[in-house]
Amino acid sequence: MAVPTHQALYKLCQGFPHAIIDHPWGDTVFKVKHKIFVFASNLDRPLSVTVKIPRELRELWSANANTYTPAYVGRFGWIGIHIVDDETWTMAQVGIQQSYDLVSGKSRPSKA
Repeated sequence: MAVPTHQALYKLCQGFPHAIIDHPWGDTVFKVKHKIFVFASNLDRPLSVTVKIPRELRELWSANANTYTPAYVGRFGWIGIHIVDDETWTMAQVGIQQSYDLVSGKSRPSKA
């Protein structure tokens, strides 16, 4: 599979119930219940996402060279993923679902 486009990423994020796109600070974010569940790269940047995921998953994924701890929000359980191949696209999809569930209240967050 080819690396997805920004449009595919945005379509995925907007497909969650009650998800909206917003552009605070000039960034592209997706929100549910007025809370951000995904920071997505803007169209003029390489494809990436920042998502909030459980600690166990962050620890596992942090070994991947295409992940990073984002400034400001990393200490609160967020991880960044550069989407460059099938593996990182799958990680992003799982991460977006996990982040949506945590932010929307569908599941309880683990203690960070």
